[in-house]
Amino acid sequence: MSSKAVLLADTMLKQDEIMSELLDNTVRQREALKGGRLSDLQTLMSELRHVSVRCQAIETKRSRVAGDIAQEFGCKPVVSEIAIALRDKSAEEAALVEESAKKMMATVTKLRMEMSILTRLMDEAKTLNEMMISEWRKLSQKSIGMGAMGTFDTKI
Repeated sequence: MSSKAVLLADTMLKQDEIMSELLDNTVRQREALKGGRLSDLQTLMSELRHVSVRCQAIETKRSRVAGDIAQEFGCKPVVSEIAIALRDKSAEEAALVEESAKKMMATVTKLRMEMSILTRLMDEAKTLNEMMISEWRKLSQKSIGMGAMGTFDTKI
């Protein structure tokens, strides 16, 4: 078996593992946001930064390995094209690469969905907070006797 094909498959599996950590973090962020647990959100954001760095590093490695294989076979560095090129050499290698890619893409799909949900929740929380601040300001101005232009109302 080609060590490059195995390396690509192993790299995609490692990438899937790291993205699964991102997925777990995103789900926990969503739950913390829904529960109003701000201290948990801060911890999760710190964890997210660390996992993101690892994710970027493994993506760089995957891209490099895919590029090397693509150059060797004269195809684009895309899993589908690499798998087609590998089939002529070894159906087993092609299947290994394809299965690793399928697993990784399933995690990517779940991660995208969770990130979309989290983004909508954060947008809703932002809108709600802005509305509450605006209302609080209106109420506080009325309760201390502020006029429309920010002056004190002297009517008693």
